[in-house]
Amino acid sequence: MGLSDTLRPSLLASNGENWITSPELVRSNLHFEPKIFVSSATHLLANPNLTSGHLFRADILFDSSGILKTPAEKERETASSEDVSVDVHQELAVEPLPAPAFDSFSLTRTILRRFIPRKQKLDHTLDQTCHFYSQTAVMQDQGVKVERCLLIYLPHFSSEEQVPFYHPCVRGLGFLYEFSRPLFGDSDSTSKGTGTLSLHFIPFSHGIPETVPYRLERTCLALLSTHVRLARSPSAKFNTTGSQPKPYKDNIIPQHVVQTTYARLKDKYASILIQNWAEVTEPSKHVFEDIAIAAFLIELWKIMYTQNSCNGQEECEKRKSATSSFPGFVDIACGNGVLVYLLHAEGYKGWGFDARRRKSWEKYPPSTQDRLKESICIPSIFRSAASEQIPDTVETNDGVFEKDTFIISNHADELTIWTPLLGALAQPTSPLPFLAIPCCSHSISGSKYRYPPPKKPSAKSNTEGQPNEKHSQDTQPSTGDLKALRATKLAERDDPGLPSSTYGALTAKTVSLAEELGYDVEKTLMRIPSTRNIGIIGGLNTWKASKGNQGNSTGESWDSGEMEDRVRQVVEREAMKDGGLKAAAGIWIDRSLGLHRGQGRGKVKGGEQHG
Repeated sequence: MGLSDTLRPSLLASNGENWITSPELVRSNLHFEPKIFVSSATHLLANPNLTSGHLFRADILFDSSGILKTPAEKERETASSEDVSVDVHQELAVEPLPAPAFDSFSLTRTILRRFIPRKQKLDHTLDQTCHFYSQTAVMQDQGVKVERCLLIYLPHFSSEEQVPFYHPCVRGLGFLYEFSRPLFGDSDSTSKGTGTLSLHFIPFSHGIPETVPYRLERTCLALLSTHVRLARSPSAKFNTTGSQPKPYKDNIIPQHVVQTTYARLKDKYASILIQNWAEVTEPSKHVFEDIAIAAFLIELWKIMYTQNSCNGQEECEKRKSATSSFPGFVDIACGNGVLVYLLHAEGYKGWGFDARRRKSWEKYPPSTQDRLKESICIPSIFRSAASEQIPDTVETNDGVFEKDTFIISNHADELTIWTPLLGALAQPTSPLPFLAIPCCSHSISGSKYRYPPPKKPSAKSNTEGQPNEKHSQDTQPSTGDLKALRATKLAERDDPGLPSSTYGALTAKTVSLAEELGYDVEKTLMRIPSTRNIGIIGGLNTWKASKGNQGNSTGESWDSGEMEDRVRQVVEREAMKDGGLKAAAGIWIDRSLGLHRGQGRGKVKGGEQHG
């Protein structure tokens, strides 16, 4: 029996609209409270991409409760606050649709959102009004109190032809959650209450349709299941935004800003990059990841290098301002060179190097090829300490880059923890700003190494470092039970940036070294198709504070000799893991030459050989 055979009028139809439902669209014996349903529904309102892969996001244009933030409000709350270019009045140009009345229900909240599709050349945006209602009824004869939550979705279209592909082909959609609990006993115990969630919709046809398209049936069932799954999940707990906030997500640049630039870059460059891919690896993953990183960097650099606020000027004017004052970048361990190509094509001057030349480099325009160098990085501290000889035919660099250069360390592996060290050595009085996205964990010598989780702060801290660190592999907790261990492992899977994971420990180590050298450090979860997605930004606040100072990036002043001594002390301390400075330098040079000759693992990104 199909869905069309079980359709019937809905209790919501009492308001005169053609609301219908079906026993197939009901889930019973649920045990989460109404406030949990409201919070999970709010989370889905803000993140429609969880139910449709065709959507980027939903921009909130209005929330009567003020809980979900508009694009302009998000920009004000992040690092880009002083460069807000969103016109608030333009956001409110669309009015929410009036809230229909439902018997005995009270309107509690109204939200207006705008769907942003991934493929904006194929699908158009769509505005949608969402109304929350509530109702409480006491049934003395049954000894229960019933709490009802109603959520109504009203899309802003008038005909079936206007419905975009990613939206169900209905005039309206509703979710009704009814939760019954005993009048007597512990009212806070959800185990003594049960709930029922049902889905209702308004078809375009009059009355009850004879048939329901399979796609609509599948979509309704999927939406119902998603609501139940999120509300039942162990991580579900009540809060106003309907999600557990991740402090490092969208904290530097708002989601909508990065995604808008990503969509523009993808439309402009993705096709040609994939067509001309010359590596053995699958192209789309690498291309889309580097486009996403380029989008983030472009928006980050607008914050750092645009001298003045745009005051409503066109976006292209803001981009020109950023590129004209941009001091240049270097992409260390640049791999296939896609990032260098993209940034150069967008007007940002810079270059990249890698220990081994890639086939893809020959596919780029000559102007980009000139900016890709086959070179191995031998930091000056290692070069002076090592006894190994480097062949004259091998091009090298010491990591001392030009003044104010922005360092990109994208899955640079061996160079990851060197990133802040190179920035400090290149410009001791004002270390170079950087973005590091860690991947595989290596020691200062380049050897594979798993850093221990950072120690919790104590009354006595070891300022001389930790020379007694051991090469541990997945150490087990000394105390606790299997339940606690399982919870820790699940948390690591959901958030690889936790310090207890290998990746989290590497991230914490990189942050620690940067802070030890005087960097102000920010962390953010990058929106890239990779589980290795934590971005570490060094020097952002220093550069923001220096705006208007003719490009002088000097924040806290450091004596050149003092900084060089400090870096050397850090390197010597970290080299103790490998037998001292001379031994670590020898290992570094041997591994670098091996990478140059194409021996060993090659350039790795995300566990796969990077093109």
